[in-house]
Amino acid sequence: MCGIFGYVGPRNPANICLNGLKHLEYRGYDSAGLAGILEGKILACKEVGKIHSLENAMLQQPMRLDLAIAHTRWATHGKPTKENAHPHFDETESIAVVHNGIIENHFALREMLQSKGKTFYSDTDTEVIAQLISHFYEGELLPAVQKALSMLRGFWGIALIHKNHPNQIIAAARENPIAIGFNAIRSEAFVSSDANAFDEPNLDVMFLRNDEIALISPEKIEVFDQSSTPVIKNTERLESNGGTISKNGYPHFMLKEIFEQPQAIQQAFHNRLIPEFGTAEFENLTFSPSDLLAVRRIVILACGTSWHAGEIAASLLEDKARIPTQAEIASEFRYKNPIISQDTLVIAISQSGETLDTIAAVREVKSKGAKVLGICNVRNSTLTREADCTLFLRAGPEVSVCSTKAFTSQLTVLSLFTLLMARLRHMSKEEGQAFLSEIHTLPQKVEQVLHNHEAIKILAKKYARFNNVFFLGRHYMFTTSLEAALKLKEISYINAQGYPAGEMKHGPIALVDQDLAVIGMCGNKHTVEKMISNLMEIKARGGPILAFAPEGTPEIERVATDVLFLPPICDELASIPYSVASQLLAYYIALERGTDIDQPRNLAKSVTVE
Repeated sequence: MCGIFGYVGPRNPANICLNGLKHLEYRGYDSAGLAGILEGKILACKEVGKIHSLENAMLQQPMRLDLAIAHTRWATHGKPTKENAHPHFDETESIAVVHNGIIENHFALREMLQSKGKTFYSDTDTEVIAQLISHFYEGELLPAVQKALSMLRGFWGIALIHKNHPNQIIAAARENPIAIGFNAIRSEAFVSSDANAFDEPNLDVMFLRNDEIALISPEKIEVFDQSSTPVIKNTERLESNGGTISKNGYPHFMLKEIFEQPQAIQQAFHNRLIPEFGTAEFENLTFSPSDLLAVRRIVILACGTSWHAGEIAASLLEDKARIPTQAEIASEFRYKNPIISQDTLVIAISQSGETLDTIAAVREVKSKGAKVLGICNVRNSTLTREADCTLFLRAGPEVSVCSTKAFTSQLTVLSLFTLLMARLRHMSKEEGQAFLSEIHTLPQKVEQVLHNHEAIKILAKKYARFNNVFFLGRHYMFTTSLEAALKLKEISYINAQGYPAGEMKHGPIALVDQDLAVIGMCGNKHTVEKMISNLMEIKARGGPILAFAPEGTPEIERVATDVLFLPPICDELASIPYSVASQLLAYYIALERGTDIDQPRNLAKSVTVE
């Protein structure tokens, strides 16, 4: 899940790369490092921790370099130490490599190179790349890189430099994104694992495909395939967002993004509603009505929070559109032998568009002939290039690792898509208009939840002492409970579990005592009476209960220890306001416990490794 950035050109490469890394810190912040060439030598600086640690170190010892590559790390092989931080070098410190991915046969390659006298200095798989290239180097860098890559198994995005080639960066990709930006007028080039990190005007950008290698210089970009044959690459001009990302006075990005949700949800459905026909439309949907009518089965692929959105959407699509739908965890799905028929539509969901397991699963289903609809928040991402078409969330940048506004925006877009599919089938115009009316009230309902933040803060102070928490729900509220538990465990490090309320008596109720907090998600009218009965079972065993319940259900107060009343809304959309309430609860509990909220330990925003 690491981030790569490189620059060659007339400006200060170290400063350019540091600024690039700041756009990539969502990919990992265990350590960071930078290397470049000056007067025929490789100079480097590496630090454990976040990018500001590297920046502070470089302020103490500024480096004026001919070119530079840089890296921010999420540890896979080897602990987060200065020795294991990237860049990594060969034994003679002639080559520096930054790498995103995993080299699966690095043990065997390490043993082979050690048998030939090579000495290793780190525990990482990346050092094998540098040492292997050095082993093959005979004066020409590109052939040595190609020979080394042919021996690697796994997946990678790589950028590397050699002290004897002070005007060149070589980049390579397999199953991990590498973008290259080029400005012919300024004679400069950039390389990154995310094109959105460039943040530069007038860049012509290309993306490497599997097993392509790029030779990057200020004058030109040359790309070759595995057999050293030149590849003609198309470029596209990317628009820079031109703005800086700030907390706007909030103490954390997460809290800012929670409070942005009314606007994000409204943006998600802006100009996509057709009230007179009770349906929805999407500006980027290239599938025709006849294509959509031919769909007889839907498979949703996603990971983490996006999978929770997919699970809720699967229930929605079956309830409203009457289409058999299954939401699959992408990391599991990609190792199945799935049955994909011509009438199957695959929906792939990823906030970043770079989630490796989701991208790999998409490639698998496309090889079987499936049509893929992407749901994504980031333009120019890998998913948007792999999918047949993409519906964008329009949520704006989400900086905090803990996803909030992207999740509720995903649910909004998926609800609109469900409406479109239902109206193409059996749903009447009047039913569609009623559902649209409920969607239209979502920003207002979320505002009501946010206005209640002080009450949630008080509850958080009370429940922050618990180290074990169960979230219980039924139907839509069960998956909402999974998401609520994920938020709490991510940022507070509490052992939080989401569970179907009706299943508690089949084993987990054995855990209930005064030290296990139970949070009952009672947002679905269809199941509220059953939920109250399940919570009674908890109360009878001495478990403290916090209930989230719709206004107008006073009977819940006779069961729960504490109640947070939320605005009433239809069952199909209740996951949105109830998730916002659980986000605030998780935030204030984490604040009470003093954890790192925006960048919790061991996590990264975008998961680009298995």
